[in-house]
Amino acid sequence: MKGDSVSSTSGIYGTQGIPDSLNTPPALYEPCEWLDHQGKFWIFGGSELTTNYGALWTFDPLSSMWTWMSGSSSPNQNGIYGVKGTPASTNLPGARFCAASWIDSSGNFWMYGGYGRASTNAVGGLSDLWNYNLLTNEWTWVNGSNIVDAAAVFGTQGVSDTINTPGGRLETAATWVDDSNNLWLFGGILCCSASGNMNDVWKYNVSTNQWTWMKGSNVPNQPSVHGTKGVPAASNTPGGRRIYSHWKDEQNKFWIFGGQESTNDCFGDLWRYDPATNEWTWMSGSNLPNTLGNYGTQCAFDSINAPPSRMENRYYFTDSCSNFWMFGGTNTASNTYRNDVWLYDPALNEWKWISGSSSTNQDGAYGTKNVPSVTNHPGARYGGVAWQGPNETLWLFGGNGYDGDLNIGELNDLWRFDPDSACIICETENLSLTSFSALDTTICEKFCVDFVDASTSNPLAWEWIFSGGTPSSSIDQNPLQICYQIPGTYDVTLITTTSSGNDTLTLSDYITVYPTPAIPTITQNGYTLTSSPAASYQWQFNNIDIASATNQSYTATQTGFYTVTIADSNGCTNAATVYVLITGMMDLINDDDFSIYPNPSSGTIFVVWVSGLKRGEIIINVLNTLGQEIYSAREMVSDHLVKEIDLSTIAEGIYFIEIKNEDTSARKKIVLTK
Repeated sequence: MKGDSVSSTSGIYGTQGIPDSLNTPPALYEPCEWLDHQGKFWIFGGSELTTNYGALWTFDPLSSMWTWMSGSSSPNQNGIYGVKGTPASTNLPGARFCAASWIDSSGNFWMYGGYGRASTNAVGGLSDLWNYNLLTNEWTWVNGSNIVDAAAVFGTQGVSDTINTPGGRLETAATWVDDSNNLWLFGGILCCSASGNMNDVWKYNVSTNQWTWMKGSNVPNQPSVHGTKGVPAASNTPGGRRIYSHWKDEQNKFWIFGGQESTNDCFGDLWRYDPATNEWTWMSGSNLPNTLGNYGTQCAFDSINAPPSRMENRYYFTDSCSNFWMFGGTNTASNTYRNDVWLYDPALNEWKWISGSSSTNQDGAYGTKNVPSVTNHPGARYGGVAWQGPNETLWLFGGNGYDGDLNIGELNDLWRFDPDSACIICETENLSLTSFSALDTTICEKFCVDFVDASTSNPLAWEWIFSGGTPSSSIDQNPLQICYQIPGTYDVTLITTTSSGNDTLTLSDYITVYPTPAIPTITQNGYTLTSSPAASYQWQFNNIDIASATNQSYTATQTGFYTVTIADSNGCTNAATVYVLITGMMDLINDDDFSIYPNPSSGTIFVVWVSGLKRGEIIINVLNTLGQEIYSAREMVSDHLVKEIDLSTIAEGIYFIEIKNEDTSARKKIVLTK
């Protein structure tokens, strides 16, 4: 679909924030990945040989374009941590690979650890927890250390604590989000003073910002205790291992497959963890390392089928029928790479070989870009990432493996796999053929959303229902400009009609609408303007952005209208405008030299000059807020001046009294009331 058919390419970044058909990430090994609520694919970081990256990318499968979203296009950048817990446009995680990642129930991205750079040039295991907000395009350093190789603090098993931390950790992708929005993590390498493969289970509570060591050992390189296949037990545990493929089932239970233990051996065992009972169950596969597995008949379930032992198989997803998918990986004990596709049905507890070769170390067959063919296949590889795309497609990106020229190296190719109709993903009656997406699922109030029908049943008619939207319904295939006026979360329903009947899909809480922040208050001190507090600021002069004017305060340099647009933590904005008159005059420091009374006045004012001007002629002007002269008089000054000015015919408002001669000028404000 995208990228290059040869390894070790540098990529094309384009313009940050702008999608382009030419854009593509560089060849990457072990980036971390997310799938957002709009169906877009995301990656961060990754490495190529000794080079670590810290850029964030997104790919839209509908437009087939990559966008470089944040971070540097240069490698090996240090992190910019900012203030812990405070989002900022300048915050950036350091370049890294092998990090763990999650997406929470609100659609925010989370990332932990990996191997790379923290706040200094030192390279090592990372223990920092980051949050990324898609609406604001801002990172927040939430928890953990901003230095490398921080030690783990386990505390008491089952007890949360503010000082608990999994420590500098890499080579784990085994992460889950439970039904209560807690983040879970298993195993990986504890780095680096007490390095080794871990089998510990951790839980992070987003609300309390605390880690809890839930299960497993706090000592590296523990062996597996398989117990009896299919029987949970408190003593069961996978061994300390580098772990990659993982899934969550409909019962909120967590699954892992294979991985590498400390002896360099790889496994092909399938495990299930129940967070409710805090127990592991060995579900499938052998309890011996480096097994060859059993492929059986392609596209057929069988109780004896089993994928060969492997690690670095981060290519995984769960389909709409809760089947688990997996692609590729490597066995370091035999130095073999794979490009096979497997599906596991947890209800049957059986594997099915879907596609790819049962042999190892296969080169890539790229064919023609964007043209599907039964002869196309990615080369055998490990260390890349995958996503579920529209209509149950499998998408995979990069890793280390065979390109189209039989060379081994880092890759940046993006592939889409459309399962053969002979390999049924799930029973037709359980699979809804109605599908849709929105270009935005998190918006601010009074904003609008465009919806796209992605149904595969060739509908003849469409009926949309938009809870909380205006309009509240539509019969268009792709409704545009559905607007949401009130903050909240809203369901969206699509009913499609085909020659076979109707099919309905409702996505609960699909649209999240955030409130608009209050209009900011601008205070003026001299020519310095200060906004009321917000998450971010942008100052404008006469409706044009002022470059780099993104602080809470800004000093005006010319007469005109100044606007500050503020944003809150959700990316919602509001604005306020003031007029600033720059006269080039200095206000008098001592009010005894120059005074105006009464002030405010209903019409007649007296200007009193006590001292400070040399004898001679002066000019007294009255100016409105646009700098226009509405009154002017010339006076001869000796030692003292009292000037009466009648402003009773002038509209109420704010005016300025200006006094000047050839050497000195001064200005004061007067308020007229009627």
